[in-house]
Amino acid sequence: MKTTKKGVVSRILCLLLSLSLLVGLGSAAIPVAAAPLPKVDNFTYFLYDLADFVVKPLIRAISMLFPSVDVPRCYESENFLPGMDTFLDTPAAGAKWSLGYASASLLAGQNVLDGKHYLGGGLAALERRNPEAILDDQRVRVTALNDGSGRGTVVFAAIDGFGVTSADVRTIREMLISFAKEKKIVSINVSALHQHSVIDTLGMNGFLPEALFLNPIANLTGLFAPFSGKNPEFMENLHNVVADSVKKAVNGMEPGTLRYGKVNIREYINTKRPPYVLDPNLHRFRFDPDNASSKETWLINLAIHCVGYGSGGDGRELTGDYPYYMEQVINKAGANFQLIQGAQMAISLDTTPVRDENKNGFENMQAYGRALGKKAVDITGETTVAPLLNIAHKEYSIPIDNPLHMLFFRLGMITSTASKSGCFGLGMNLWTEVGYMEIGNDLAVTIVPSEIDPALAFGGGLKAADAWTSKDWAFTPMQDTVGTSRKLIVFGLTNDQAGYTIMPNDIHQFILFQNEEINAASKEAAPNLLKAFADLVKSK
Repeated sequence: MKTTKKGVVSRILCLLLSLSLLVGLGSAAIPVAAAPLPKVDNFTYFLYDLADFVVKPLIRAISMLFPSVDVPRCYESENFLPGMDTFLDTPAAGAKWSLGYASASLLAGQNVLDGKHYLGGGLAALERRNPEAILDDQRVRVTALNDGSGRGTVVFAAIDGFGVTSADVRTIREMLISFAKEKKIVSINVSALHQHSVIDTLGMNGFLPEALFLNPIANLTGLFAPFSGKNPEFMENLHNVVADSVKKAVNGMEPGTLRYGKVNIREYINTKRPPYVLDPNLHRFRFDPDNASSKETWLINLAIHCVGYGSGGDGRELTGDYPYYMEQVINKAGANFQLIQGAQMAISLDTTPVRDENKNGFENMQAYGRALGKKAVDITGETTVAPLLNIAHKEYSIPIDNPLHMLFFRLGMITSTASKSGCFGLGMNLWTEVGYMEIGNDLAVTIVPSEIDPALAFGGGLKAADAWTSKDWAFTPMQDTVGTSRKLIVFGLTNDQAGYTIMPNDIHQFILFQNEEINAASKEAAPNLLKAFADLVKSK
C-alpha cells in the first residue's frame, strides 16, 4: 500500500515521541549476568504479573510504530539440509572413519579498528562499543566427518562469534550447494562459541539510538540497508572464509581412527541459576589419521560461556577468549583444535584454580584457557568409536513473545528467519532447526539453535516448590528421549541464535530485566524445542 507524505511525517513524529522510552528500555536491557532472584509471595508475584500484562503490550504497540523490514506472511524453507535418509544400527561393511580439518582467520584483510565495527556481548544503548585493540585472533575452525557407509559427509564449522543467525547459516549453505552435491555433503552446521569480546556476528550489539533513528527510514524508504551491529563487509568476508574453509576441510579428508575420552572439569565451572544442572565434562573426539605424518584433530565439547575477559559492555579489546589459549596448548601437543559449545545457558567460568591476584583479567583468562587445554591433553581411558554416523535435522517455529526481540526483528537488528503470524499478521514466528546425531554405538548429540538450560537436556528441572511460578512443568528431558543406551552430548548455539531456552515454570516476568529472560525470544521456546527433538528422534 502506498504511504502518503503526510503519513510518513506522522509516523516519523510518532517515532521521535517514543524514542526516549525505547532508549530507556534499551538501557535497562543491557545483558548483565545477575544473581538468581529469590522466590516471592503470591501477592508480589501477582503484582509483577500485572505489571508485565501492561508493559509488554505497550512495548509491542510502540514497536508497531516502526516500519518493519520485510517479513513473509508464510515461511518457505530454503537451504535447509535434512541430513541422512536412513539411520544404521551397526557400521556398514568395510566402514572406516575419514576426517578433514581447516582453520582460517576472520580478521585477515579486515580493518576492524576503523570505528565501523562493533564488539559483541552487550547492547550498546548509551555508547558505541568499537574495538580499540586486537589482543589475539578471531577464527573459524571446520571439521568434516564421514563414516565410510556411503551415506554422506557431515560438516561442523565453529566461528569465534557472539552468535550466528539462521540467515547467515543459510547464506553459507547456499554458497556451497554445488559443492555439497558434488561431494555428497548431507549436513552443514555452523555454530558460534559465544565470545563476548569479538566482532559482532549477531547484530544486536550495535549502537541502539542509531538503529532507532535510521532503521525506520531505511525500512520505510528502502534507500539503504537497516543498521545493526554487523558490519556488512565483515559478514560478507565471514561467509566467504567459512565456505572456503568447508571446501578445504572436505577436500582434505583422510582415513583414520576416532577415539572418545572425557575429563571432569567441574572446578572450572560456575553455574549461576537454579536448578544448577550442568555437564561437568570436557568431551574430546580425537581423530588419529592413518598417515603418520598427518596431524591429529581434536573436536572438543564443553559448556562454559566465553566471558573470561568480561561479560560485555565494558571492554574495548578484541580477543577470542579462553578457546584461543586452549588451542595454543593443543597445537603444541601436535593436534588441530575445534571447540563446540554445550548447554551453557547460565554457566560461566570459575578461574579460582588458576587465578593470580597479581595478574590482570586478561592474564588470568589466558591461564584459564591453557589449563583447560592441558586438561584435554591429559585425558586417559579413551574408547575407540565405531565408524557409525547418523544425523538428521528438523525445522520448527517459535512464536516471538518477547517485545524487545519483536522490536529488534522489526528494526532489522536481528536477522534470524521469521514469518508473520496471527489473524492480521501482527505477530511473528521465528523459524529455526534442531538436529540429532548418533556417533558410534554409545553416544548421541543434540544440535540446538540456542543457549539451552542443561536441565532440558539432562533432566532435573525445577519442581513447583522451587520454581518461580510455583508450578510443576512436566517434560521429557532429551536424554530420556534418546534412551539409556546412548550418552547425550549437547552442541549448542548451532545453526541459529534463538536466544535463551528456559523452563517455562521458571521464566521471570519481563519487567524484572533478568539477563536470561531479556534474551529469551519466547516462553514457548523450550516446549517447542523438546517436541521437535522428540519428533525427530522418533522418526529415525
